[in-house]
Amino acid sequence: MIVDPVKNVFIADDELRDTQVKVFREIVRDHGNQPAWDVLWEKSVTPWDLGDGEPQPGLKEFMQSSRGKDITASLLNAATAEKPARALVPGCGRGYDAAYLASLGFKTWGSDLSPTAIEQANLWAQSLPMLSDPNHKLAGNLSYHVQDFFKFDVPDDGFSLVYDYTFFCAIPPELRETWGKRMTEIIRPGGYLVALVFPIDGPRNTGPPFSISVELEQGSLNKAGEDAWELIQNEAPSKFAPGREGRERLCVWKRK
Repeated sequence: MIVDPVKNVFIADDELRDTQVKVFREIVRDHGNQPAWDVLWEKSVTPWDLGDGEPQPGLKEFMQSSRGKDITASLLNAATAEKPARALVPGCGRGYDAAYLASLGFKTWGSDLSPTAIEQANLWAQSLPMLSDPNHKLAGNLSYHVQDFFKFDVPDDGFSLVYDYTFFCAIPPELRETWGKRMTEIIRPGGYLVALVFPIDGPRNTGPPFSISVELEQGSLNKAGEDAWELIQNEAPSKFAPGREGRERLCVWKRK
């Protein structure tokens, strides 16, 4: 099953996949990379958004694993009022993944270039009953921001965790080195980059979304210094969204 790029609903006809990709890329081509994202949200051409209000299965599977729980506990236990355990989700869209990380206790920023995406994220979050429950971890931990990942003002103590999903694959290839340097800049030593690497489609130069790989992300991080990162997990998730089997890897890098 795939998602109709105009109606944003699940469809079963694989013949519409080429049309979906064509509409998406035409908008990016006609409007330019940065302005295009708000146009895409305004026109509901958001095939990456499954519209189910759920975090990505691969992310949830990892965070509920022994390693994920250990990382969460270590970051939250080390947090203080002056230095909270902050998480960032760049290109957050409607913010399902950001809300999930906030529910675990992270002070989470969902960020996106598109004001329309952030408007929709806030509307969606307001529908969550637990957001108004002062005893729920989500309350007070979740915020959404219109901002450019490469330019926004980073808190002095940086972020404990950054989650990248459909962000690296969306940026122009010439920005990949800058992406690696920026991740190194904003994640504090001892922090983590969790990346659901997708789509892994092999040789393909067209995009966005561009076909990517673990090696591409590792190489981009290495541009900031090969001693800055340690890859501690690189596995295919056993849980995934429809149509994404074999096209994802869940990777975790630790900032040295």
